[in-house]
Amino acid sequence: MKNWRYIDQKEMSASKGLATDEYLTNLHTNEVGSEYPAILRLYNYKDHSVLVGRFQDINAEIDIDKCKELDFGFGRRLTGGGAILMGANQLGICFTTSQQEFPWEHISELYTKLSAPILDALKELGIEATFRSKNDLEVEGKKIAGLGVYISPNGAIQFHASLLLDFDIDVMLKVLKIPIQKYSDKRKIASIEQRLTSINRELSTEVNMTDLKSVILRKYAEAFDKSFEAQNISTEEQKLIDHIASETYENENWIFQRSPQADMTGVSLKKTPAGLLRTYIGLKGENIKSVLITGDFLDQEEMLSEIESKLKWSPLDKEHIAQVVDKVVLEYSSNNSSSHLLGNDDIVNAIWIASQRALAEKRYTYNGSCYYPKAEV
Repeated sequence: MKNWRYIDQKEMSASKGLATDEYLTNLHTNEVGSEYPAILRLYNYKDHSVLVGRFQDINAEIDIDKCKELDFGFGRRLTGGGAILMGANQLGICFTTSQQEFPWEHISELYTKLSAPILDALKELGIEATFRSKNDLEVEGKKIAGLGVYISPNGAIQFHASLLLDFDIDVMLKVLKIPIQKYSDKRKIASIEQRLTSINRELSTEVNMTDLKSVILRKYAEAFDKSFEAQNISTEEQKLIDHIASETYENENWIFQRSPQADMTGVSLKKTPAGLLRTYIGLKGENIKSVLITGDFLDQEEMLSEIESKLKWSPLDKEHIAQVVDKVVLEYSSNNSSSHLLGNDDIVNAIWIASQRALAEKRYTYNGSCYYPKAEV
């Protein structure tokens, strides 16, 4: 029985941290192959790094100018979900493997199976947390960890978790565009505290990062009855990681992708069971010039791109929009095992609301993050 690999890292930059996760994921593709069937990487970022989900509009989620002013790193990860603030007191958990090692039919199986050791670790520390569909771990309704899964075209699996050992609300409010700007500072903090918690907030004694990593590592070993072999990133591996960082995670084409077109004139924001749905639309008279659908849903980029493509330069007619959406969703769902698909009505209504706002010649700005999603209908 082959051992699994364990990597412990500290103070990662945004680009190098994300590039390392991608490199480790790529080791499990058929073309590359890894001597380790699975790899667990536990790490933290420098204070601070701000990361958006794969399908989000970065300009709507984080304050880029403030990040630059504070010298905070920022980037876009492979996995979905919302914008997060990472630093010395937030533990990054990356587990990479292959479908051969972890066969699955529904992506929800991966979330449940791969987050179980984290729940066990929290329980040992004295915290009763639960898995909340779609992609959070929570304690009495408060989020303590965000989860994400990416499946590469070659079947490699990347599981992400951001576990809050502690957090700084003041810093969070400076860089994340959370839709409570009209509140007083006291109300902002109280509102976030109702939705978010951390390990050290739940316990009467403080846990340090070293101890937290130790219990997480042990629980993964126990959960899957495996032994881990600690192996640092080699010099040759670091060269490959640096190349990935330069080509992708430091590349503005990656970081700012899926930002709305400049001629966008209408926007809607809707909370759905599959995630936060943000829709932009550009109109030319009574025709749809462009549609952009983004959000913190997990694995439906191909379906949404197809909807966007089929609606381009089509008449602004709700029945026509519904027909296009119904057809694309039907084709996509028959070939996709995800249990968290966006509903047809959610997509249609989001597009229609955005179009009506465009016709009213009003521009709206809605801000949100994985910590404070707010729906607008």
